[in-house]
Amino acid sequence: MIVCEHSKVEITEDGWSIKIPPKVGGVIGVFPGQTLFGYIEPETGRLLLSPLRLTSTVSYFRMFLDDVRGSLAGVTDLFSKRGLNILTGGAFGFSNIWVSEFLVDFADSGVSPDEIMAEISDMGGFVTGREITELFPVSFNLSATYMVEADEGDWVRVVSDEAAEAQVKRAKYAVVKAWPRIRAMFIDFFPPDSGLVHISARIKDVPGSLKKLTEVIGAQVNLNALDELHHDEVSGVWNAYGLLVMGELGDLVARARQLDTVAEFEATQLN
Repeated sequence: MIVCEHSKVEITEDGWSIKIPPKVGGVIGVFPGQTLFGYIEPETGRLLLSPLRLTSTVSYFRMFLDDVRGSLAGVTDLFSKRGLNILTGGAFGFSNIWVSEFLVDFADSGVSPDEIMAEISDMGGFVTGREITELFPVSFNLSATYMVEADEGDWVRVVSDEAAEAQVKRAKYAVVKAWPRIRAMFIDFFPPDSGLVHISARIKDVPGSLKKLTEVIGAQVNLNALDELHHDEVSGVWNAYGLLVMGELGDLVARARQLDTVAEFEATQLN
């Protein structure tokens, strides 16, 4: 699941800061006084943040366990015996199964995620899924630190006392994307001439409605972020960000509103 919103970037005398919307900060547990670990990708200028010091050895596991006594304990016991460090984890009931999620550090363990997957599968009673997320490629390490300060209302502010990177310095807006399952955020910076667009829509609950809308949007906008929390099949709410690469924004709005599967559609150019 991804949760995203946009925010303004502020350059200060001693560095720079970004306001984090309550919805985004809330899903990964960001609070005033906290220290976040982070890294700015030199190629893209993207900032990655997490309250966990995540490295290339971290893997995310998702398991569907039969609702029988000891099934979850068996998994955690296996992690312990194999020398793995569980950074965070949780489980919730769904019908007659338990959905369990773990963020596991394999550093100095001597085993690979694939080996652990095989061992879990051999235990029986499981349907397992595992991904080494795109957030943490082999060369990646969250080594820099950023402070979280209180702001107006329920908002918080991520503050850096380092000189702003070129892309940060040029940016007016940033799109903040949170990944609750792995407690991490992407922050993409956009300068005033980038054509950043915020799209919100309400679609009718009929087959093919989302496909029709994305086809219209895709003809003019290169989507950067889709809020999966807002994209709810029941409510039909759709929230996204992207770059306008062709035509006028008014043309996009007119074409989208002509769709019989779209109840509401708004698009705002932020930069």
